[in-house]
Amino acid sequence: MPLLTPIIFFNLVLQVINSFQSFTQAFVVSGGTGGPSDSTLFYSLYLYEEGFGRLHMGYASAMAWLLVVIVGVLTAINFYFSKRWVFYGDGK
Repeated sequence: MPLLTPIIFFNLVLQVINSFQSFTQAFVVSGGTGGPSDSTLFYSLYLYEEGFGRLHMGYASAMAWLLVVIVGVLTAINFYFSKRWVFYGDGK
């Protein structure tokens, strides 16, 4: 099990990043509007609506940078805590 921790860590980082990219499913289901009562209005779909639907490109750009910062911070937190539970088998 200890030698599987790098693979588990890799999948954890990719899934955290992928969780913020849930655009296609919500766009297809709701037709790009967010669905009834905004039930499928995820952050990425709202970013798309602001940028390309309402042509608020500055606001959408700021939202995209905020998304990059949030994903970066969560990835950095994952890497920080990985020192405690990820074992690489090289003796360290």
